[in-house]
Amino acid sequence: MPGTRNFTAPKAKGFSLLEVLIALVILSVGLLGIAAMISTTVKSNDSAYMRSQATILAYNIIDRMRANPIGAANGDYNIAIGTPAPGSGTVCTGGGAGCGSALLADYDLTQWKKTLASSTNGLPNGDGSIVTSQLGGVNLVTVTVLWNDSRAGHALGTAPAATTFSLSVNSAI
Repeated sequence: MPGTRNFTAPKAKGFSLLEVLIALVILSVGLLGIAAMISTTVKSNDSAYMRSQATILAYNIIDRMRANPIGAANGDYNIAIGTPAPGSGTVCTGGGAGCGSALLADYDLTQWKKTLASSTNGLPNGDGSIVTSQLGGVNLVTVTVLWNDSRAGHALGTAPAATTFSLSVNSAI
């Protein structure tokens, strides 16, 4: 048949390119998810580091109180959050310092409060309190450490104004 034409369907061109573009979109969404997950992990690790620092600083003042049992029993270490350290100016270090129990407690509290608020070893907006009480001949010491943990709060969906860590120890000082 001389007048018959063969019609062939046109070949689909660009189909592989479309598959590649869809794969790139899926890959980029996955990479963004991984980046967000890493960011949250870093913020949470920072919060865990600050909680560890708070624990170390709480045990630090408790160890200082154990080294000065008379001052601890007399309540010389009691201090509230927001109260500045006594800062007597007396340096109670070394064997010949000649500090009594009250001066040693003032020195310990000054050093502790400075460390809490320090930007290098301390906590952001760090502060603390100590409450000692007698309970049946045993001293109960409660140390509370307060700091701003809003960076981790943003990572977890809430932004607390402050985070506290409390440690209570029973001892026969």
